[in-house]
Amino acid sequence: YSTMENLLKPDFFNTPKDTVKTMMSTVISATLPKTTNTKLTKPVNFTLKHIREFDPSGSLSCVYWNISEWIVDGCSVLETNSNYTVCSCDHLSTFVLVQISRPQE
Repeated sequence: YSTMENLLKPDFFNTPKDTVKTMMSTVISATLPKTTNTKLTKPVNFTLKHIREFDPSGSLSCVYWNISEWIVDGCSVLETNSNYTVCSCDHLSTFVLVQISRPQE
């Protein structure tokens, strides 16, 4: 979703008040249509291309949308470089990569 970050803003990710949250990828969704099975036998891994420059002093979180907020439960960063990040999640959902950093002094 190329413009979804305008609606599902990074501010909906609950972090300490003195942090800056930045969307680092486009929003993606992964589903299994026509099935009632909601359990994955192993985590799903996906690669998110960075849409802006990564701040090396910040940290990256693979998050998913849960009703009204971005949460990290069940998702982790497997690997990252300056261009992309590989996320691993134990469920399917709507995902994005968020960078958390300290404000510039």
